[in-house]
Amino acid sequence: MDPHIVASEPLRQFVARILRAMGADEEVAAEVARHLVRANLSGHDSHGVLRIPQYVAQADGGELVPSARPTILGETATTAVVDAHRGFGHYSTAFALDWAMGRAREHGLAAAAVRHSAHIGRLGEYTERAAGRGLIAIVTVGMAGPGVGGMVLHGARGRFFGANPWSIGIPARGRPPMVFDGSTSTVAEGKVRFARAKGAHLLPGCIVDREGNPSTNPEDFYAGGALLPLGGEAAGHKGYGLALASALVGGLAMIDDAEPTLAGASATQAADDSRGRIAGVFLIVVDPAWFGDADHYQAMVGETLAAAKRMPPGAGVAEVLVPGEPEVRTRERRGQEGIALPDATWQDLVDVAGRFGVPAPAGF
Repeated sequence: MDPHIVASEPLRQFVARILRAMGADEEVAAEVARHLVRANLSGHDSHGVLRIPQYVAQADGGELVPSARPTILGETATTAVVDAHRGFGHYSTAFALDWAMGRAREHGLAAAAVRHSAHIGRLGEYTERAAGRGLIAIVTVGMAGPGVGGMVLHGARGRFFGANPWSIGIPARGRPPMVFDGSTSTVAEGKVRFARAKGAHLLPGCIVDREGNPSTNPEDFYAGGALLPLGGEAAGHKGYGLALASALVGGLAMIDDAEPTLAGASATQAADDSRGRIAGVFLIVVDPAWFGDADHYQAMVGETLAAAKRMPPGAGVAEVLVPGEPEVRTRERRGQEGIALPDATWQDLVDVAGRFGVPAPAGF
């Protein structure tokens, strides 16, 4: 079926109304809706509005508390531990980022860990926001342990990791910032979800079925299969190592936690014996001005990115791109043409909206 095309602002308002009906206050609903629609605008449909039915199901199961707001449990001049209280991770992570950006301006750098967070969305959104303000940011969210998440250990069978992504944003003069955002699995679970919504198959090397056999069918993942670590058969140890590091660094959020539960874990996982399990959100912000001339630094970054752009394209490649550039271009195009949602995704949104009595917007 043809996709349903919706302009970004009506879609954002639509999603915000659904979130308000779920129990989120106006500020939280606005931030989460903005984040999700901006993910679609940026070309990351896997982290966009298709997540709404997932969030509704999590709220129904008690894993997500839409009305929750984050609080700071403890802080120093440059560190903080934030409790999301099982609220929307998009808001709690933005809350932690704002705190860290303010402290980095004062002290050169600052770090925050977030516990009890639900799904935090597209990591590149946070690092791009910081880089747009002249700051360097690193963000990761990880979880690990027997039966956790959707990714296998390299060389093993059975789920042990989440997608455990990392993102780095670096400001540049005269051009958009460099923004790297990638999971430590070959593809994130959201990419599998989006392929299933489109009725498409995945590329080889992304998932295995429940027996550990290679598969390209998204349904095999949801039938007990798993994601594969970044690097594949030849270099999966690299994705494995990055995934483990993400979870262990994120685990800073769990120190002295009286109710240790995993970010994004199901209620069943949280209730089971949690020994060997660890998870959390971690971010660090650096102000280049504390290391010298910030303008000169951004100029150097801009020149290096420009030099990368001047490199001759390889065979079959039209143009060399730098991290963050595809998202900027896609936002410009989709801002004009609208956001195309698979029919299955649109119908899911309409069904959720109907449950809460929220009218759906017209097509673009």
